[in-house]
Amino acid sequence: MLGSNPIACAFPADPYDFFFDSSTTVVTRGKLEMYNKMEKPLPEGWALDKNGHPSTNAPDVLANIVAKKGGGIIPLGGSTEQLGSHKGYGYGMLCEIFSSVLSMGATSNYCMTGGKDQICHGFMAINSAFFGDPAAIKEHFSTFLQELRDAPKADGQERIYTHGEKEVAAVKRIMENGVPVNDNTMVEVLDLCNYLGVDFGSYFGDYRPPVKEDVFKGNY
Repeated sequence: MLGSNPIACAFPADPYDFFFDSSTTVVTRGKLEMYNKMEKPLPEGWALDKNGHPSTNAPDVLANIVAKKGGGIIPLGGSTEQLGSHKGYGYGMLCEIFSSVLSMGATSNYCMTGGKDQICHGFMAINSAFFGDPAAIKEHFSTFLQELRDAPKADGQERIYTHGEKEVAAVKRIMENGVPVNDNTMVEVLDLCNYLGVDFGSYFGDYRPPVKEDVFKGNY
């Protein structure tokens, strides 16, 4: 897998909506980029090198993805059929069908080639009124979600989350405390400002991020 095709859906519920946002790989490419910027090795089981061998080298894996040399992020279920890799592979194919195939757009093996990204997307909206009373459906779903949260917990666990809960908490935390930004992310911001002719200092004052040569560059 050279990338991570996202699948996302939302459904109204109380006390907050259900949000499911997932990649078809064990992690998103953004996770690899964060480990690269933090100059940390990748956890085992995330990625493969260009020869298909397990790799924890974030700069090398990212460089191979950009150059399309092979390897990349492992699909959901790992790299072997015994662990269910074919399921993640199948989810990736569903993304292709609903985006690039139905739209007659470029499939992922032709994306980011020749200086043109050619990325396609698929969207779908389902009116719950087709199935019955929308308010009753929302209440029914909200009850189910609460029952999941109230289900017996595994040993040592205090809480069961449903999709969207952690995002609601994260938004609240970020609005109160802001977002910490890695220095190597600021290097990208500085490069982008220089490319666009934007004055970096007018936004960040005298701050200048330290530039390290051994961090992978070339995402943009």
